[in-house]
Amino acid sequence: MTDTPRKRGRPRKHPALVDSGTPELQRHRALRAGGADPVLSEDPLALMAAKGMIEASQAQAGRYYAWLYRKAVRWPHLSTNAHYEQLAMTTAPMPVESDEDFLALAHRLYLRGKRRLLREGTTVAQATENVAVFAQWPSFLELKSREYRAATADPAQGRRDARQRAAVILGLDALAQLYGMAERRR
Repeated sequence: MTDTPRKRGRPRKHPALVDSGTPELQRHRALRAGGADPVLSEDPLALMAAKGMIEASQAQAGRYYAWLYRKAVRWPHLSTNAHYEQLAMTTAPMPVESDEDFLALAHRLYLRGKRRLLREGTTVAQATENVAVFAQWPSFLELKSREYRAATADPAQGRRDARQRAAVILGLDALAQLYGMAERRR
């Protein structure tokens, strides 16, 4: 038999498949997305953009502000979080630099954004930071069944959700304008 000799080394493997999660997690994402792309339901900004609540430029401005926050406020210890965030694609790819001038610039840009948010009010600043920086799910995006909403029909909660949504949108719009990411309207 004149077969080609087997090569030594690591055997070939099929390309890795993307793990889309358990069926329960897939169902949870689909319900949370509510008709939008379920893949986007892991990030509040992405889901808000997918549902048409905010523009893509506002989501981008929120992510940029979160990145500046991490550069300006985070402890200066060695961490691999930024690399894992980029691998998970939860943040936009940003330059990885550690020189003093770059960090000072990031700090100034963050403070400029923080002042702009505070100019809109503390409610706007807190709501925007909770969603953009800390990726906390706002109550108007939380997953609730029809039965739960019917049983707990609270008009005051609806008003709070509307105020929170307006505050987040106002804050993201202010950041988009400040950082030059606002889409030009014709």
